[in-house]
Amino acid sequence: MSGRNRVMFVDDEEGVRLSWDRVLSEKGFSVKTAGDGVSAISALRAEPADVVVADWRMPVMDGLELLEWVHGEQPETRFILLTGYGNEEVERKARELGAYEYLNKPISPETLAAVVTAAANLNLLPDVAVPAEAAVPAEVEATAVAQPVESEVPAPHRSVWEVAGSLIAAPLMGLAFVLFLPVIGFAALFWSLGGAIWGAFRPSKSEA
Repeated sequence: MSGRNRVMFVDDEEGVRLSWDRVLSEKGFSVKTAGDGVSAISALRAEPADVVVADWRMPVMDGLELLEWVHGEQPETRFILLTGYGNEEVERKARELGAYEYLNKPISPETLAAVVTAAANLNLLPDVAVPAEAAVPAEVEATAVAQPVESEVPAPHRSVWEVAGSLIAAPLMGLAFVLFLPVIGFAALFWSLGGAIWGAFRPSKSEA
C-alpha cells in the first residue's frame, strides 16, 4: 500500500496488539502499537499516525481521553474506537469528540482492515479544484444571463402616407361591403327561385 498508511494500534492486552499488528501489516499498513493512552501520545508526538485504533477501557488513560487529545493536537489523524463494553452514551461521546468510527467487539479482521483502509484513503483525497479552462469569467456569465432567449425582430417602418391611406381605405371598404351585401343576397335568392320555376315547368323527356 502506498501513500499515508501509518497506523497506531492501542490496547492494554499484549496478545490483542500482536494479533492486530499482524493482520494490519499483512494488509500493507505500517503498524506501531502502544499499551495505553499515555504511551500512545508519546509515540504520536515523535511520529504522527494516519489512523489510530484504540480500545476504550485501558489503564492510566482510556480511549476517549486519547481520542480527545488526538482530535485537539493532530486533527488530521483518523480515530477508530473499539470497545466490548460500549453503549449509546459512549458512542455519542466518541462521535462528539471526532471519532471517525465506533466499533463494538468482537470484530472480524476483515471488517477492521476495511474500516482502517477507508480511514487511511480518506486522508489521501485531494481538494477538488475547478480547472482553469472550465471556469467561466464573471463578465461572460453576466452577459449570458442578460441575453434574451429569442431575439426581437423590429417592426417595419411605415410612412405617414401609408398610415393615412390605411385609415381612409378601411371605412370605405366597410361601407362598400354593407351596400353590396343586400344586392348579392337578392341575386342569390332570385337565382334559386328561377331554377326552381324552370324545373317545375320544363317538359320531361317522356312527354317529348
